[in-house]
Amino acid sequence: MKDKQRQNRPKVPERVASLMVEPQLAAAWNTGVEFRRRCAEQVAQLLAYWEHCSKEAEKENAFAQLVAEQAAVKDASFILEMSEYTAAGLLTEAKLIRDTMPIFWGLFTSGAVDREKLCTLGSAIRPIEDRPDLLEILDTDVAEIAPGKTPAELKRWLKRKIPTLDIELFEAQVEKAVQDRYVSVRHGEDGVSLIQALLPTPEAEAIAKKLRAAARSMDRARPKDCEVPPPPAAAETLTDPLAPHQPVAEPPSRDIDHDGRYQGHDPLLYGDQTDERTLQQREADLFSAWLRDGHCYGVPISAKICVMVPEETLTGESNEPAIGADRSWVLPAPEFRKLAADPAAEHQWYTAGTRPNPKEAERDILSVVYNGRFPPDSLRDAIIFRDGTCQAPGCVVSAERSDLDHQIPFERAGATTASNLWALCRRHHKMKSHGYLEVPKSATPVSTGFP
Repeated sequence: MKDKQRQNRPKVPERVASLMVEPQLAAAWNTGVEFRRRCAEQVAQLLAYWEHCSKEAEKENAFAQLVAEQAAVKDASFILEMSEYTAAGLLTEAKLIRDTMPIFWGLFTSGAVDREKLCTLGSAIRPIEDRPDLLEILDTDVAEIAPGKTPAELKRWLKRKIPTLDIELFEAQVEKAVQDRYVSVRHGEDGVSLIQALLPTPEAEAIAKKLRAAARSMDRARPKDCEVPPPPAAAETLTDPLAPHQPVAEPPSRDIDHDGRYQGHDPLLYGDQTDERTLQQREADLFSAWLRDGHCYGVPISAKICVMVPEETLTGESNEPAIGADRSWVLPAPEFRKLAADPAAEHQWYTAGTRPNPKEAERDILSVVYNGRFPPDSLRDAIIFRDGTCQAPGCVVSAERSDLDHQIPFERAGATTASNLWALCRRHHKMKSHGYLEVPKSATPVSTGFP
């Protein structure tokens, strides 16, 4: 038995391989593999029990069979120590994966991937579960990349990959999903409430970018509904030259109630106090204020929606979907062409040479060069497109919210080029600066024209 387990032991992912020289980490990896294998055995056993109960009851009638399945789920939920709803989802997704994606199921039972990745995949393939031809293709591709990705990375990969399997099916699903848009408010027990909205992705992305840009421009408390602007010091913003998209704020030009927390704020009394709120708190306060009174800043807010699209899609020769710069969302070609043709929008076009990256279900954007220390907007945007997210392994913080770091420091003759710059979130930027994050081996850049 032990020989069989040793033979089926999954391959160590590339990002983990270098850590195996540490005995404690190697032992932890082996423990993790065994834990995932045991979890898979438990899921398989509960799935067999669920199917056994269903088969026993099918001799009676459909209603009895349904009740028997629900009772089996109840029993499984006790074993799993989770709700019946969650247990039902797990068993349903496990059955779907087992019956339609044998390669991935083999990874699951061998301990190469965990239960969370199983559920992520099971949920993602629902729209194509009746397309065995597409599932066969996806099974091969996802089995190659899943062991080396976090669940969040896998989810983003699936968002990019599945639409390419059948573009027309994807466009039809998007058109149908838009019909289900809604807004809901759910009140909690601790004095806060949850607001949810299901919106078309371009609209949601525009809202998110505007909130982030406005919140980043605030480092001081501002008044509520007062025609007296804050003192000049209150409009100053500390910016990091290497942190992208942090516009400088200016005093409001009209009555504003943009601050849900500072009700009754006196600008003459408190205008010189630093705004101690976190970025997330600022975004929440702005969101509430904008919805309550419809007011926004009286100054322009620089908020970009970065989208990558093949030229053939833009001209109508292809319907390959557009991809958000952080690779977390996909936009159907017809929807992108509507945005591109909007006369009210201010577009900034960038031309970039690319090469297909089938493994990651995207295109690699290649390098550009700039002389000087600080990246200009064009180079910064190009790196945001290229990297998408923080380049620390496993991190999914958007490149737009990250710093642009010189891999070889500027003080050590490091060039301000796309090949020497990479996006790092502030957390991983600090790790790299203190020697805890390894800089990747530089690849030979492929030159390309860039405006």
